[in-house]
Amino acid sequence: MHVAFRKIMLINPPADLRLWEPHSENLGLGYLAAVLRQLGYQVTILDASLFRLGVSATLKYVQDQKPDLVGFRLLQVNMPIVIDLVERLRRGGYTGHITAGGPVATMMESDILGLVPGLDSLMVGEGEETLPELLEALNSCGSPRPSGDSLTKILGLHYRDGDTVRANGPRPLIEDLDALPFPARDTLPHILRWGRLPMVISSRGCDGHCIFCCPAAMNAKSPGPKWRPRSAGNVVDEIEELQRRYKVSHLDFLDDNFFGRGEVGVRRAWDFIEELRRRDLRLKFSIECRVDNVEEDLFKALRDIGCVEVRMGIESGVQRILDRYGKGTTVEQNRQALLKLKEWGLPTKIGYIPFDPTLSFNELMQNGEFLRSVGNPEAFNYSKIEAGVGTPLERLFEKEGRLTKPKPWMCDYTFDEPAVSFTWKVVQGYAMVKQTALQLADGWKVGLADLQALLRGERIR
Repeated sequence: MHVAFRKIMLINPPADLRLWEPHSENLGLGYLAAVLRQLGYQVTILDASLFRLGVSATLKYVQDQKPDLVGFRLLQVNMPIVIDLVERLRRGGYTGHITAGGPVATMMESDILGLVPGLDSLMVGEGEETLPELLEALNSCGSPRPSGDSLTKILGLHYRDGDTVRANGPRPLIEDLDALPFPARDTLPHILRWGRLPMVISSRGCDGHCIFCCPAAMNAKSPGPKWRPRSAGNVVDEIEELQRRYKVSHLDFLDDNFFGRGEVGVRRAWDFIEELRRRDLRLKFSIECRVDNVEEDLFKALRDIGCVEVRMGIESGVQRILDRYGKGTTVEQNRQALLKLKEWGLPTKIGYIPFDPTLSFNELMQNGEFLRSVGNPEAFNYSKIEAGVGTPLERLFEKEGRLTKPKPWMCDYTFDEPAVSFTWKVVQGYAMVKQTALQLADGWKVGLADLQALLRGERIR
């Protein structure tokens, strides 16, 4: 019997407590859904993490909807949950095609198909072209698990062919981002009701060389330029649509680096400023960039047009560590960028990694002194260095003989100095207590918002 694959479910899986913090839409799934809907597919986005769904509730949702294809987003923190979900789906009799994509799928490639026996395929890299081609092939042969050469020409796809795992060549990165539809915003009404910010991706990638960076390591697996901008007009078109449909006045740019590097990125930023002025749009927004992007005229213009926050990966106040990470910046550049932004009236949040396994206790104290010297700015990330699977940092730790792998998709390591290791445990314990308190407060706020909506007679999903 010929099976039609028209009903698609894209799932951001349930998360453990660490991800139950304020977060926004999953724009990766939003882009995939928008592309498929343009082609006539019926697409459901199930953000189980956002809505605090457990494994059983997620499983029931899939079983009730009976999609022809299920696609999971894979992260290190949700791998055990995805393994459990896929196994229970297959045990429950689900016979449709199950695929997956995302950071871990890209970094571990065909290893994932060995770890998750119920998966049929894996999308490596960007999926906006791979997934439609996969669906076209499935519809052509009318089977959830085609054999022979049905899938061999789909770049970026790893898949099962009987008992064999096959890997097609890498898919080039998408260069013309303006050609993509704006992402589906299925969950945005909930996000706004909970008092969180919508997000926009105005560019993809970063052409930096930080050895711990997962997005950079992911992009390195695909041919093409590593930083790709959308045009200023295309970005502002999306902002206008958000304002028209959802009354959005404050948003967050989710770019790895809003500017990229070089004249192209600077010119696009000026074009963006001019486009907002030309259309007389009133908007508050935040951006993320490197310290070597900070330039007075440009940043003052961004401030005047609505930028209310700049996030930067400072990482360390120790030059040896910056060099070790491949940051290409200096401690003094970090200091000057933070002081200048403060002088120009631009609030700043920093990414800071004060703990490295090679760090001496004196260097740890230098990290604290650096923060004090720049006024102890708020940090959006403050932790020990994380070695993402497949990153150059993972390979360095392995070469140094300090790498441990509790699970194939997880990397950990040992510290050289016991005093630094002990200090990290103290900081980690404090952070966990603080995070739990914040998560409980956030859960109360979300629950209260839902209760208020119910009292207004609104339907709660």
